Amino acid sequence: MANINKDHGYHLAALRQACDKEDIEWMEQQHDLSQDKPQADRHHTPVKSPNPKKMKANESQTQNEVSNTVLLNAIQKLVCKFDTQSEHLKSYEFQLQENTDTVRKVKESVDANKEAVKSVVEDVKRIKTQMATLKKENKALREMCLEHARYKRRWSLLLTGVPEKEGENTREEIIRILTKIIPVNAEQLYNTVDTVHRLGQKGRVGEKPRLIVIQFAMRTVRDLVWKMSKEAKFCKEMKIRFREDFCKEDREARKRLWSRVEEARSRGLKAFLKEGYTVIDGRQIKE
Repeated sequence: MANINKDHGYHLAALRQACDKEDIEWMEQQHDLSQDKPQADRHHTPVKSPNPKKMKANESQTQNEVSNTVLLNAIQKLVCKFDTQSEHLKSYEFQLQENTDTVRKVKESVDANKEAVKSVVEDVKRIKTQMATLKKENKALREMCLEHARYKRRWSLLLTGVPEKEGENTREEIIRILTKIIPVNAEQLYNTVDTVHRLGQKGRVGEKPRLIVIQFAMRTVRDLVWKMSKEAKFCKEMKIRFREDFCKEDREARKRLWSRVEEARSRGLKAFLKEGYTVIDGRQIKE
C-alpha cells in the first residue's frame, strides 16, 4: 500500500469510497503480507541469493498491477455511479420542468378565477342595487294594488243569512230586501244596484247559505244601506246581516287584531277596526 501512495498519489481512504468492501479487504491483506513477510532463516542451508533488486522490482510490478486493476474497477464503478446520478439528475430536471409547467398553469388558472370572481362580485353588487330598487318598486306597487282593491270594495257590501232557493233571481231578492231598509223605491234601486251574485259553489240543501255580494253604482246609496242596516228591524227579523267587503290582506289583518279590539273595549277604551289596522283610544296599531 506504501507503493500505491508513492507511485500513484492515491490514498487508501479515497479508494474506500470507490471500491467494494471485498476489494479493500483484499488490498489490505496483500499489504499486510508484504509487510509481515518473514526474513530468510540465517541457519538455512546457504544457497545462492537471488538478486534483491530484481525481486524488489518484481514485487513492485505485481503490486502495481494489482493496484491498477483495483483502481480501474473503482474508476469504472465511479463512472457507473456518475452515469446513474446523471440519469437521476436528468429525470429530476424533467420532473422539475413538469412541475414548473404545472405551477404556471395553476397560476394562470388562479389569475383567470380571480378575474372571474372580480366580475362576479361586481355583478352581485349591481344586482343588489337593482334588487333594492325593485323591492322599493314592488312595495309601492303592492300598496297601489292594495289601495285599488280597497277602493273598489268601498262600493260593495256583503249580505249573509239570505236563504238560498233553486232557480232564484238574486238581484230581484236583494232589491226587495233593500226597499225594506232604506226609504228608496224599487225603481231607484234598479238604477243604483249594479251587480248581485253569490260567492263560491252551490252547496247541498240545508247547508249554510252562501254570501251575497252587492255592488252599488252609487257610493252614497251603499253608505246609506250600510248605516241603516245596523238598526233595521227587518234585518233582525229575517236574521240577515250586512258586512263590509274587505280584500284578503285586510281580512287577515282583522283576524289578527280583533282580539286587541275586544281587550281594549273590556278596559273601557274606544277601539275599532279599519282597513288593515285598528284604532285604540285614538292610536293606530297595525300589529
